[in-house]
Amino acid sequence: MLAVASQNEDWKRRELGPIHIIKYLYLADMYYAKESGGDTYTGIDWEFYHFGPWNLALYRDEIPNAVQNIGAIERTFPSQYTNDAVRWSIKDILPDEVTKELPIKIYPLLNRDIKRFSSDTYDLLHYVYVTPPMTNARPGEKLQFRSVVVPKEEKVETFENKTTTRGKKKRKERIISIREKIKQRKANKKTIIPTPPRYDEVFLNGVMEMNNDFSLEEMEDHKGILQISQSAWSKDWRKDCDLP
Repeated sequence: MLAVASQNEDWKRRELGPIHIIKYLYLADMYYAKESGGDTYTGIDWEFYHFGPWNLALYRDEIPNAVQNIGAIERTFPSQYTNDAVRWSIKDILPDEVTKELPIKIYPLLNRDIKRFSSDTYDLLHYVYVTPPMTNARPGEKLQFRSVVVPKEEKVETFENKTTTRGKKKRKERIISIREKIKQRKANKKTIIPTPPRYDEVFLNGVMEMNNDFSLEEMEDHKGILQISQSAWSKDWRKDCDLP
């Protein structure tokens, strides 16, 4: 991941943090599972936590150990979310040198995602949140990857077309007849072109009068607790990828 990110033309996007690496690992597992009957590549026990895939041991131990073992450059800076935020980068290592051992089920798609999102946290999280393992789970549940498995296409028996020559001729005649009727209707249809309005003083005065009659009542301020049913997590609206 760091090797691919290091090739970004924008130097600000060459660093990845724990949140980015976790999400890319999740995507790698999802892509692998899609072609492997739901089995993941890493074997990580993913959990729906704070609206995203998560694994505490991965965050606390495995990622810090991994970046240290490969000699990644670490940068820390103050953050409003934690005591210190951390970013890692790597130099002088080309992606081809370290990705050749990855399964073909993973690398092309993951490479695409890293180039597309890199360290853009907002867009990466949104992309992850609407993936099937996430939209088919509730907060606190273990993520299941069977939902991404593409079912094998069933064989459809083909039957020899036994239409007779006479039947083909009649079918052709019907098609010609229908086309002629459609053509005739189009010829007889009159096109009505509406007259555009005149944008004169009368028109503008009318618009102003309508706007003056339209008023909104001010909304009163209210304080309270908004409660949403837990069943909302199981609804199909979560599967709409166009949601913000």
